[in-house]
Amino acid sequence: MKILIDTNIFLDFYRSNGASIHIFSTLIENIDKFILTDQIIQEFERSRESVIKSLQERFQIESKLENFSSSYLQNLLEFNKLIEIQKLYSSQQKLVSLSIAEILKDPAKDPIANYFKEFVNEALKQDKVYFTTDEIISKAVKRKNIGNPPTSNKFSLGDEINWEIILANISEDIILVGRDNTYTNNFKFLQKDFHKQTGCAIIDLTERISVALEKAGIIITDALVKEEDKVIEDLKHYDEFWKFKAQAD
Repeated sequence: MKILIDTNIFLDFYRSNGASIHIFSTLIENIDKFILTDQIIQEFERSRESVIKSLQERFQIESKLENFSSSYLQNLLEFNKLIEIQKLYSSQQKLVSLSIAEILKDPAKDPIANYFKEFVNEALKQDKVYFTTDEIISKAVKRKNIGNPPTSNKFSLGDEINWEIILANISEDIILVGRDNTYTNNFKFLQKDFHKQTGCAIIDLTERISVALEKAGIIITDALVKEEDKVIEDLKHYDEFWKFKAQAD
């Protein structure tokens, strides 16, 4: 049984303030269980920057500290201490902003990118990365034109390419890990399509890596489950933030 993790699941680690070392360590230790494509690798690498920039924007909004002044309050010792604290806060905020900018420029300073790179390198070492071919692109274009899921936005073939890579290379049951509508809204179609093309089954669609690991017979730790719980909980607040911001704008 193989597991396909959608690119956005990897990118969601950026949207959480929790660690992810137990999750990535488990993925690396069980590399033969996962479907990793060159398309997923490229999607992660090019989307990483936009995700971090979104986080940078959120930080600037949430960490903003308004200046305040009062000729009367300036006579109070406590107020002057508060001004000093404000200066320290502003100085530290600038350091955090610079750190984010450095991570944007240099992936080697990015812990999530380093975890993902280690995962990719192990897959490459064991010849477990599936690559796009001209035939797969041709089939992906046909899938796009027909309108069969999974479907990317109108300017991309990413989901279509990944799916055609799977159909061309995988001949055993699979589990999908994803939160995108292209999977959740078309699961029955994808099950039929995969079975028709390969004779195998899509066992499940889940948003949790831990669930997929268990169904694939991999032992998971409490630490891994806690890490994933933290990510999913943080995603709720992340989504709420951007919904609120959109309404405010």
